[in-house]
Amino acid sequence: MRYETVRRHLVSVIEDMVAWQLLNPAGGAVSVRMPDGNILLSCTRLAFDRWKVSPRDFIVLAPDGAIIEQTGGLGASGTPVHLDLYRMLPRAGAIVHTHAPYSLVYASLGLPVPSVTNRADTFGDIPCLLADDSAVKAEFVANPIPLDLPEGMVNRPDVAAVSLLEYRPQLEKVIAPRADELQRHGLAFTLYRHGAFTVGRQLEETVDLMLRLEETARTALLQPQLTGGAVYPNRVFRPERRGAAVQP
Repeated sequence: MRYETVRRHLVSVIEDMVAWQLLNPAGGAVSVRMPDGNILLSCTRLAFDRWKVSPRDFIVLAPDGAIIEQTGGLGASGTPVHLDLYRMLPRAGAIVHTHAPYSLVYASLGLPVPSVTNRADTFGDIPCLLADDSAVKAEFVANPIPLDLPEGMVNRPDVAAVSLLEYRPQLEKVIAPRADELQRHGLAFTLYRHGAFTVGRQLEETVDLMLRLEETARTALLQPQLTGGAVYPNRVFRPERRGAAVQP
């Protein structure tokens, strides 16, 4: 079995993310780019199995999605997004995708996540990429078109159509131009009504980025309880001047 040491480390990391409530049965995926360029990716159905993962529950893909080694299932329907990010971001070493609860609130509304904590400032912008996935899936089912699906992906062409037809162009426009930022910090974004992605240079950094993303999303959602409804990114709130913001 290839990359057994990395597989075991991934199992440990996934167990941590479950304990930290980043991963849950709603979905998600974790991948790592190996030094030889192959992608080690968590398999579909792990969420349904409540993330009770073993070292065999990963698939090894070539950069184009061809199967190098299959010891468990196939990659989830979001596999094209992982492959596209690795192609567009040469410094990317790991990707974490979750349906974590606080960032999902912003994704559900199509809103960017605001940076309201210093730990989130290193992200720069945290955009939400938009696609009407229900409409895209319905249109594809009614009028299917040929898609170049990765060999190592579960057979869900209607779901993959959203990634390939809608999100790939947005990744090229919004995320790919930020490739050089990975020299200094990781990247984060959300997909409308779907969940969050973080991209880092190595696995531990990428998991930490997801924790930072959830931390700032949670804090931004709680701020209005103290401010009377406003969110204050990098601004001091003065109760005596409610509605006004003062730079620190």
